[in-house]
Amino acid sequence: MSDIPGETNLNSGDPGRSPETGQDEIQAWADWFSHAVSAGGDLANLATMELRLALGDTGRIVALVLVAVPLLLLAWIGFSVLVAWLLFLPTLSVVAAISAFLVVQLIPLGVIWWSIKRYGKSWSFTATRDHIRAFKEGAERAAKTTD
Repeated sequence: MSDIPGETNLNSGDPGRSPETGQDEIQAWADWFSHAVSAGGDLANLATMELRLALGDTGRIVALVLVAVPLLLLAWIGFSVLVAWLLFLPTLSVVAAISAFLVVQLIPLGVIWWSIKRYGKSWSFTATRDHIRAFKEGAERAAKTTD
């Protein structure tokens, strides 16, 4: 009997050996099953170790995002000030510069507000309410026809 998984040739290439008996076949199946269980256990251990690694990396990713958020805010403020300054230089108007700064802030806020409204429609469960309404109307019609 070979210790290599998947190799169950019990005759080992010996032409003088008698054909397998029922006991040899059962032993071959038992060996195959033990190899399958061993492979499944190894796969489960591998998946567990990868899950632990992924969870550890997830914590690192969260920490990096927490570090990145203030940097993104500072970069956005810097960009807004740059736009305001580039408008101030040719016009020498403080009002125009402050207005440009505010517009750079308000345009993304408007896009975010529009997106929230758009995605918020899914909270109204329109299809479910229509289905309930149709069901009630059908039940009322059925009740009227049986009266």
